[in-house]
Amino acid sequence: MINLEHIKKVYNKGGIETLALRDASLKIENGEMLSVVGRSGSGKSTLLNIIGGMDRATEGVYTYDDVAVTSLSGKDLHKFRKEHIGFVFQNFELLPQYTVYENVEMPLLVRNIKNRKEIIMDVLEKTGIADLKNKKAEHLSGGQQQRCAIARAIAINPDVILADEPTGALDRNTSKDIMDLFAIIHKEGKTIIIVTHDSYVAQRTDRIITIEDGRIQE
Repeated sequence: MINLEHIKKVYNKGGIETLALRDASLKIENGEMLSVVGRSGSGKSTLLNIIGGMDRATEGVYTYDDVAVTSLSGKDLHKFRKEHIGFVFQNFELLPQYTVYENVEMPLLVRNIKNRKEIIMDVLEKTGIADLKNKKAEHLSGGQQQRCAIARAIAINPDVILADEPTGALDRNTSKDIMDLFAIIHKEGKTIIIVTHDSYVAQRTDRIITIEDGRIQE
């Protein structure tokens, strides 16, 4: 379970403080699929980054199962991300000169996983792009790039997938295909948290969380 208690996040740039999250509390059950909606600047991405260990809360407590994430050292926080979290981004974050296969292989190389070919081909089949394995990322369509990004995220077999506007750069039909893919992955028991502006995407999830001015509202 993901449990956030009274999370506050303040950014300080040039002596100017910006309050991104205020007294944010949220529980997410293992295997749940939910969306986080709100206006730009409301704190959605900040919340996602804290859950994923990419950012730290200024105040409050974040626990994941029995792990006190807010108390982890930098090294242990990096380990936590590697072991539990898969990320999917709006702009895909692929290496354009690398092939689909090579992009999916990258996180496995970092973890020194041995049976990489078997894992890669399995996730490429699951995401429907096995036939594109030798194609460079820069030559893929937007939907194909997002499928590749999802394949890369699930290749490490994370418990939690965090998706930040995963359909933001896609048309409606392609967005539907991507959400169908997330639904398949969700059925495998993964926890999926999606930040979105798209009401269609939000309605495809089990629960919708709204953030307004840094406050979480069910």
